[in-house]
Amino acid sequence: MTNRDMDLGRMVRVIDALAVGERDIRLSLCSASAGVVGVCGAGLVLVSGGRNLGNVCVSDAVIETVENVQYTLGEGPCIDAFTTRTPVLVADLADSDGRWLGFREGALVAGMRAAFGFPLMIGTSCIGALNLFHDQPGALSDVQYADAVAVAHVASRTLLGWQSAAEPGLLAWQLERTQAHRAVVHQAAGMIAIQAGLPVGDALVLLRAHAFAEGRPVSEIAAEVVGRRLRLG
Repeated sequence: MTNRDMDLGRMVRVIDALAVGERDIRLSLCSASAGVVGVCGAGLVLVSGGRNLGNVCVSDAVIETVENVQYTLGEGPCIDAFTTRTPVLVADLADSDGRWLGFREGALVAGMRAAFGFPLMIGTSCIGALNLFHDQPGALSDVQYADAVAVAHVASRTLLGWQSAAEPGLLAWQLERTQAHRAVVHQAAGMIAIQAGLPVGDALVLLRAHAFAEGRPVSEIAAEVVGRRLRLG
């Protein structure tokens, strides 16, 4: 669906819904996104150079758990939506088609049964993905799908607006969590690469594998490596 396919009434409704104020406007953006589409949770992920930089926001702790699985494993609807620049729709995570077996298992354990990834497009460029999750299996209705496309469109412009308001050369404060997450993970990967004599890409795989085996967020493992409380090489 292109921007021209989104009727003005829908866009106005989505913009109004996503503008609902909370103390943390990032939380408002994600929780409102889920509410507009009628699913139980949402997350917004930034991707640059094919790398998942982490979440700008999640609607709640359950979705944060699911997003941590996706980031740790480097697989899931978010990554595919970014790569293909098209929505990735999974009506039933329990009905495996061979994709993302680790992500599916983690999402199901967290209580999610359906996942839908929508690319965040700025013109022909993709800056990340809107991830929508539901605790019941089932495809999005035509109305839900159209609402999700509109939400992704508005969310991408919201992120761009945050950054455009930042001081030149600085990251918008709303995106600092993403930057901090990225920094500690890649610092840890660099340390592991030196300690183990591995390419940085392989060191990142090792870091993610350890986090998955421990059942912990990769950022926690990375912080331990950086703090020299854990050595993987």
